[in-house]
Amino acid sequence: MIAALNILTPAGDKQVGISFGNARDEAAMRSWRVGRGHSRPDLAADAIEFAKLAGKRWRYYLKRHEAAASLEELASRIEKQPKTEVGFMLVARLPLGRKSSLVGIAWCRRTWCNHIVLDFLAAHPMANDPAGGYKGVGAALILSLAAVAREIACPLVWGEATESSSVFYQKLLGGKTVKDYFFFDEAILSAQAAQLDSRSLDQPLRRS
Repeated sequence: MIAALNILTPAGDKQVGISFGNARDEAAMRSWRVGRGHSRPDLAADAIEFAKLAGKRWRYYLKRHEAAASLEELASRIEKQPKTEVGFMLVARLPLGRKSSLVGIAWCRRTWCNHIVLDFLAAHPMANDPAGGYKGVGAALILSLAAVAREIACPLVWGEATESSSVFYQKLLGGKTVKDYFFFDEAILSAQAAQLDSRSLDQPLRRS
């Protein structure tokens, strides 16, 4: 596990675990559905689409033996082949009794020059409804990605923002205007990783 952080849920603050994804997570992503009464069906549709695309990428990279299922495996591949491209997926799991619910995913690629491309970031439709009572899944995944970047000495994370997600990335960048692309440079990544280090479990992440 990369991190254990509290997020806000309809039942109050709950701990969410962030780790590298595996085949079972990819299968769980395919079961995402829009719940009844979702206040933003467009956001729910985007989440389901991003999850499907991320799963497709995961299967493709896994078939080509270019996917990492742990931080140790990612670091090992880079050490053996410094210019290799490696795909990996971060997942956010919320414990529910004896089981856990997959509430967020981030599909990423480590490029040949040791940058990370964030291709798809999505919260489960139940967790991305503005009226649903969930806050913090996306922020938890981004902070954990910053920790991964630090571990492999990656100086830049970048990706494409949609119209609906640009405000989210703008908040993470301290209000800097974000249009269709965002860039987290080394200073921002270091600050995010430090925030993860200092955050206690009783301080929920409230940015969605």
